[in-house]
Amino acid sequence: MALKKQERQAMILEILAHNVIDSQEEILHRLQHAGIAVTQATVSRDIKELRIVRRPDATGQSRYQVMADATNTTVSDKNQIEQGFADMAVEITPVSFMVVVKTTQGNGNRLAAMIDVAEMPDVIGTLAGHNTIYVTTPTADAAVALVEQFNNWMQ
Repeated sequence: MALKKQERQAMILEILAHNVIDSQEEILHRLQHAGIAVTQATVSRDIKELRIVRRPDATGQSRYQVMADATNTTVSDKNQIEQGFADMAVEITPVSFMVVVKTTQGNGNRLAAMIDVAEMPDVIGTLAGHNTIYVTTPTADAAVALVEQFNNWMQ
């Protein structure tokens, strides 16, 4: 059965609220098991829109979780990313037209999601791991400017 986007996303949030989920595939399988016709690409888009990230929970187990500030619409994306850099960024290094951001353990994906949501004009895209983010910019000069901005946010 096909659901409206809002209903499907509500179901994803419900799945995450009641289960330890550590992969997009598991979300996909649970939706399909419930009779929902959905593709991996759709689940991936829903995860991004819902601001769901994979990070360690209180027990240290890596799982998908809704970012704590995702439901707080009174805080702007700008304030969120600035606070994110202050809380999670450890080191920022320009490498040609890219910026490498080292984060505290387990926060690479979370901070990269904040960068993506901010839709900064000089950010072409991000690639994140456990504690490292690669930010691609159009030029080396743009990377240097981005490093300066990120460093200011770390203060």
